[in-house]
Amino acid sequence: MFDPIYLATIYRLTAVNFWESAKIVAASLETKSDGTPAKVTAIPFYFLVSHAAELLLKSALLKRGFPETDLKKFDYGHNLDSLLERLQEKGVSVTSDTAHLIKGLHSQHQNHALRYTALVDDGRRTYMPPPATVFSMLEELLLLTRISTQGV
Repeated sequence: MFDPIYLATIYRLTAVNFWESAKIVAASLETKSDGTPAKVTAIPFYFLVSHAAELLLKSALLKRGFPETDLKKFDYGHNLDSLLERLQEKGVSVTSDTAHLIKGLHSQHQNHALRYTALVDDGRRTYMPPPATVFSMLEELLLLTRISTQGV
């Protein structure tokens, strides 16, 4: 078992690597006038940012004393909603925009739809908000990982 702060740091660094890769993918996305992707070729972008969000939420929880063993339970594994709820129960507030984005990404992330079935619906039901809003969400979550175990 790892030290929780060490593991939180590893999660944070890995999240940033996924985020940096998402930036590269985002640079080549074709978008509509509302900023959303024009093609389903954006699916890898949403996979990358969803996984980055999961890791940042886990990092923030670990830094607030949430047990590593609990993070591995089914209730939390890839469950963005549950991870966010636990963080909020620790007294951490997030903006409504970030909460809304996490809720939108949750189902397709938890069910691995971005890896396996997103193309079945031809992207019509795949949640693909404008990349700029997703990057703002990740920036907010990244800041939450900077808090030590001494503070909220």
